[in-house]
Amino acid sequence: MSRYQVDKLLRDFRRDGALAARFRDNPEAALDGYKLDAEERELLKRWEIRQLYDRGVNPLLLLLAHGPAAGKSMQDYQVAMNSGNVGQTPDVDTDRKSTK
Repeated sequence: MSRYQVDKLLRDFRRDGALAARFRDNPEAALDGYKLDAEERELLKRWEIRQLYDRGVNPLLLLLAHGPAAGKSMQDYQVAMNSGNVGQTPDVDTDRKSTK
């Protein structure tokens, strides 16, 4: 993964509203100015932020780019980032006494 290029792109989304709008309208064209591998391009086009995070992308840059690039809310970001917890056991109240 060329993390520098991904980080640069995310920073640019935050700084350049026209780039972010172009990404929403035509992701492929917006990504052409960056040296990204095929997997990075696909994750970015699908806006798979949890998978990008799992591969080492800076979570703050993902958060700051989430609104401008994806047009999504903070709640959407939280849900997407927490989706990596699928399959984990939820907290269980262990203080309850058995009634048997």
